[in-house]
Amino acid sequence: MLVDDAGTVLASDGLGPQLAGAAVALVLPLREFLDRAAAELGCGALDCALVEGSAASFAIADVDGARTTIVLGRSGASPGALRADALWLADQLRRAVAA
Repeated sequence: MLVDDAGTVLASDGLGPQLAGAAVALVLPLREFLDRAAAELGCGALDCALVEGSAASFAIADVDGARTTIVLGRSGASPGALRADALWLADQLRRAVAA
């Protein structure tokens, strides 16, 4: 899924509207918190974050400071693969805009 900083879903693949809405409502405040924490701890700009749960996991990655990719994985999904997919998608979007 691709969302902007206003909470608009710009693209989504395979998510129902209820799950997409929940993801946006929860991930955007998390993104803001992680941006602030990264800056205050001297980590620089947020690149990617991974949240692992007992039933599912998700990764978020920054595209350009205003857009964020969200990759959700069900139980058994590889956290590393979710992180890699979120980063790959963000990179592809940056390249598409630059071209």
